[in-house]
Amino acid sequence: MHRLIDCHMHSTHSCDATATFDELCESALKQGLRGICVTEHIDFDKADPGYGYYDYDAYMADVDRCRKKYGSRLMIKTGIEVTYQTEFEDDIRRFLSAYEFDHVLGSVHLIDHVFILYPEYLEGRSKSEAYEPYWQEVLAMVESGLFKFIGHLDYIKSLRREEYGEFAVEEWMPYISVILEKLVQSGAILEVNTSALRRGHAEPYPGWAILRLYKDLGGTHVILGSDAHSPHRVGLGFREAAAQLRQLGLEICKDDMFPSSMTI
Repeated sequence: MHRLIDCHMHSTHSCDATATFDELCESALKQGLRGICVTEHIDFDKADPGYGYYDYDAYMADVDRCRKKYGSRLMIKTGIEVTYQTEFEDDIRRFLSAYEFDHVLGSVHLIDHVFILYPEYLEGRSKSEAYEPYWQEVLAMVESGLFKFIGHLDYIKSLRREEYGEFAVEEWMPYISVILEKLVQSGAILEVNTSALRRGHAEPYPGWAILRLYKDLGGTHVILGSDAHSPHRVGLGFREAAAQLRQLGLEICKDDMFPSSMTI
C-alpha cells in the first residue's frame, strides 16, 4: 500500500469513535500508509447524537501535536465529514466558510431526522419510500456545490436485508446515473469507502458497477477511505481496492490533489 492515504477516519473527536489520534497514526504507520486524514463528524441536526460534539480547536491541537510527533514519517491532513441535510445547507455553508480544512467530505446519514441504518427508519416505509429520499438527498448534496469529495455514495445498500432483500444496484441506476452525471460535471470526486467490507458486503461503497459508470461518464480520480472508528480498521481492504481501481482505470488522488471544497 505504498504511498496510499486513508482519507476517511474518526478519532475520539467524533462522538461515535474510540480511537485516539495517536492510535490512528500508529496504525497507519503499521499499515505502511503515506498519510491519513482524520475527518471528524460535524452534524447540524439536533436529532443527531453528534450535534454539538465537535470542537475545532481541540481537534487542531491534536493535529498539530501529532504532526510534530510523527514528523516526516506520516502526512497528517485536516478534514471534516459533513452530514448533509438540505434544510441545514445554510449552516453548513457558514461553517465551511469559517474554518479551513485540507479535505471536506460530504455524506448523507439521516433522512427525516432519522439515521438511515436504524430500524426506526424503516417503520412504515415501502422499499421505494426508504431508498428514493436517500438518492434525492445525495443529488441535492452534489448539486449544492459544497463538497469536493462525496462519501460512501451507496451507503443505503446497508439497510437491513430482511426488510427489502439484497441491494440490487440496477434497480436504482436511474437515480445513480443522474447523481454521477452531476458529480462529474461539478468536478467533485468519489470516495471509495472500504467500511462496507466490515458490514458484510463483498465490495466497497460505492460498488464496482457504480464506479465503472463513474469512469464511463468521465470520472478520473477517487480517494480511499476506511471510515475507521477504531485503530484496527485503518486501511481496511486498501490493497485489494487499489488493485481493482487500477483495473478500472481510475486513479487514486495523490498528496497534492486535496483542494478542501468547492466554491462556497
